[in-house]
Amino acid sequence: MIGMSTAPAGRRRGPSKGDLREQAILATARDLLSRKPLDAITIDELAAGAEISRSSFYFYFDSKLAVVVALLHGLAGEVGRDAGPWLDGAGPDEPALRRSLAALAALWRDQGRLLTGALAAAPGCPPIARWRAWLREAHVERLAARIARDRAAGVAPHGPAPRVLAEMIDDLRTAAFAAASDPEGLVDDLVVVELRMIYGVLPAHHAEG
Repeated sequence: MIGMSTAPAGRRRGPSKGDLREQAILATARDLLSRKPLDAITIDELAAGAEISRSSFYFYFDSKLAVVVALLHGLAGEVGRDAGPWLDGAGPDEPALRRSLAALAALWRDQGRLLTGALAAAPGCPPIARWRAWLREAHVERLAARIARDRAAGVAPHGPAPRVLAEMIDDLRTAAFAAASDPEGLVDDLVVVELRMIYGVLPAHHAEG
């Protein structure tokens, strides 16, 4: 019958050849970024890693910048997923905050070159600037809502406006991880600082010490 699929019922089509090549370009970019700065990576290298010609590369991405932006949006999904239990929770939940920060630190450990390069390029690059603004707003909005909820419940003391405090925390995290040679070594200190900033308390083991 015209318009009816000829694929067997219940069978899903796999990724197309184009999808696989696009993913190969992205995987090549991730690998190269683990070994060299963003500025040192060429389109020829990206194409070679995906086993396609330079001209074929432009069928999937119109520039190296487009590859970078695609990678950044993929990372944003990881950040949002790992931060969810902390941002949607309540009270000075140290384990949830620690898990969220540990996941973020691991991301900076593995993708530090990409993230650092993106932050440096953002002021003069509208696509990356939009990505950074969107990612920051997504975190700030949810953290501010958590702070407001906990203040209304009497769990957190009053202080700077929730959004102002959330912006300070987001900027502190970004600056600390961007400057760190060992992002995972920052987790303990960031847990302490953020709990103090929001709740005015130290984690139990720090308070006892």
